[in-house]
Amino acid sequence: MGLLSDIVFCEPTVGGQIGAAIVQLLLWSFLSDYEYGVMAHVHKYVKRQPWYPTVQENMKDDEEQLIWNYPDPGFNYVSWVQTIFHHGGAGVLMSLGMLLGQPWLWRHGMLVEVGGLDLLDAFKIAHVKFFPPGTFPTNVLLKSREWGSLMAYHHSVGLCVGIPVNMYFSEIYEFQLLGLMILGFPAICFGPGLIIKTLDKAKYPRLWFAWYMWVSLIYWLGSRTIFYFPAAWSCFLHVWSSPLGSNWHVILPFTWALLAMSAFNIMCLGVSLNDLYKRYGKDTLHAVKRS
Repeated sequence: MGLLSDIVFCEPTVGGQIGAAIVQLLLWSFLSDYEYGVMAHVHKYVKRQPWYPTVQENMKDDEEQLIWNYPDPGFNYVSWVQTIFHHGGAGVLMSLGMLLGQPWLWRHGMLVEVGGLDLLDAFKIAHVKFFPPGTFPTNVLLKSREWGSLMAYHHSVGLCVGIPVNMYFSEIYEFQLLGLMILGFPAICFGPGLIIKTLDKAKYPRLWFAWYMWVSLIYWLGSRTIFYFPAAWSCFLHVWSSPLGSNWHVILPFTWALLAMSAFNIMCLGVSLNDLYKRYGKDTLHAVKRS
């Protein structure tokens, strides 16, 4: 019962963390499966909707579609449903943990990322490599030159920060808030996009403009820059000044995670602002010059 209790309450022990991560891996392997799981039904539902052709048209010039190159551009929309589902699940657990004063719930929220995405993607990639053709959409994504390296970079952050924080700092508010903003806030920010992306750009240009502004300014500039950097620095100083600051097993992966996340945030902010400028800035500047 000791190990089972550690897993259920996601205790900061080796057995508790490994066991709870495996639970999240198994749970999300079903939720995110496009053949038999929940996302298979979501995919079929979305494709039946009368607005799906509009989604397909809207997603053709989406930045991610240009990189991942799905055969059906509309699938990029479905993948966003999964992303919001994933971040929302983590955010709910973390929020409940903070509101109820139950850090074990917050730790489960962190493992939604570690077990339900980082480790799960590793297994899916191995499945494609060793048992081709593997599962969709991983077998399609691996054809992109950028996806493998980007996922290795992205998932290293979750693994390097998730386990140390769960083991040693999950009861500290600063770490809880930073984790909630990184994992939970994307669901709030990107959720409205699921509605916006079903609307014709030509008929609703102002809504689309507001959407791009929202993502660029509120998410990438607000939460991932203005909030993130002071919060991450505060957490780093806490780790550095703690007794674990001299433990390279903790400080080294934690430092890498914060540096990698910082670089990722800056890169994505630049991409987002550049996309906003290409879509709206040039025309606005030309209109000003003509006037």
